[in-house]
Amino acid sequence: MSAEMRIVSHSPAETAAIGCGLGRLLDAGDILCLAGRLGAGKTCLARGISSGLGVDPSEVSSPTFVLAQEYRGRVPVYHLDLYRLSSAEDVENAGLDEYFGGNGVAVVEWPEAYGLLEGYDHLSIRIEPGPDDDSRVLVFRPQGGRYRRILEEMQSC
Repeated sequence: MSAEMRIVSHSPAETAAIGCGLGRLLDAGDILCLAGRLGAGKTCLARGISSGLGVDPSEVSSPTFVLAQEYRGRVPVYHLDLYRLSSAEDVENAGLDEYFGGNGVAVVEWPEAYGLLEGYDHLSIRIEPGPDDDSRVLVFRPQGGRYRRILEEMQSC
């Protein structure tokens, strides 16, 4: 398997379904990094991932103004949004680094700005514009063996 996997989603519902399938494969300690421009579908994907982890999808919203949302599923889901923070020090001072590698799944929007996850294995998912207005290309890049295995399992479904 190559180090990267691409999936085209043709609608927000399909993006959520892809996330749901991924969420079913996750476990405590997993870290997902969601990148893409504003409105790309990061929160839609996070809603699907959370649903796959047993969270009611109607509970999942963008944590932009509160930095972190916690949801109860088969394992806790920590949905973080680093968009409004200006440095890695801000992330550390807010205590958000405590969510990484713990007893839940961390789903991090806007992680790329701070190099925060350099010491952690994780799965990066970049959401890019697709060939038409409603489509998106989800680009999965695993960092570490566990995440390569997760992508292999996603491909076999």
